[in-house]
Amino acid sequence: MIDRQLPPAQERPPLPHFGEASRTGRIPLLAIAFAIGLALFITIDPPRPWILLVVTALVALGADGIYRLHPRADFHTIADTAPHLFVPVLFSLSAGLFLEDVVLSYWAAPAVIGAGGLMGAALYAEHISVEPHSESYPAARFVLNVITYLTAFGFYAVVYGFDVELAPAAFAVGLVSMLLSVEVFREAEADPIRALVFAAVIGVIVGEARWVLYFVPLEGFLAGVFLLLVFYLTTGVISHYLTDHLEHSVLLEFALVTAAGLAIVVGGRVLG
Repeated sequence: MIDRQLPPAQERPPLPHFGEASRTGRIPLLAIAFAIGLALFITIDPPRPWILLVVTALVALGADGIYRLHPRADFHTIADTAPHLFVPVLFSLSAGLFLEDVVLSYWAAPAVIGAGGLMGAALYAEHISVEPHSESYPAARFVLNVITYLTAFGFYAVVYGFDVELAPAAFAVGLVSMLLSVEVFREAEADPIRALVFAAVIGVIVGEARWVLYFVPLEGFLAGVFLLLVFYLTTGVISHYLTDHLEHSVLLEFALVTAAGLAIVVGGRVLG
């Protein structure tokens, strides 16, 4: 019989903690529940708004429960977990409203699957971002930023798709932009009060941009792209300013992205 010696205890890879595995295992279950609810919302005709509200509440409660159990976090109340809930909750609303407005019947299945995947990615990235020293933290922040901007675009486009009146549309755009900015600034600004102030400034700027668009002949996706550019430019510049990384190369990058976006908006308007 071959004598197999086990490596010393200090050299063995640590076994995954059962509590951690069971906690993160709830994330795909919550994402699947979200996808099922989203499918019901966009396929039932006429739409039932309460379905989307129930799905959003389920995402909020489920995510709150997952993050409170994080072993390296000191979460006790909803105020502690709230900054980690803005993206999943707002993405749930944005995805439901956006897909209900634009998705045709035969695209419903892949759209719901994609939205469910993005929800799972957002939930898992938020879970990782609780621990800033994690090796996966930079990747988690990148995923959260991408989903944040997708969520913003969904809301901006929906405001036009549902023909919301100017005043409530500007207020809704400003409020959503402020809440999503909290996620962007969470990494750059440790003081939650200062982060909230900067986020409120972003909300006012994007809300005013929506007001200005009332006098500009832009509609639908093009208007959504324009508002997204305003949101991306303002949050990006302020975020780099807070982290002392606002250099000439960064400003050039934002200028090029903004110019490319404006070219798309203008080109779409001319060709349309």
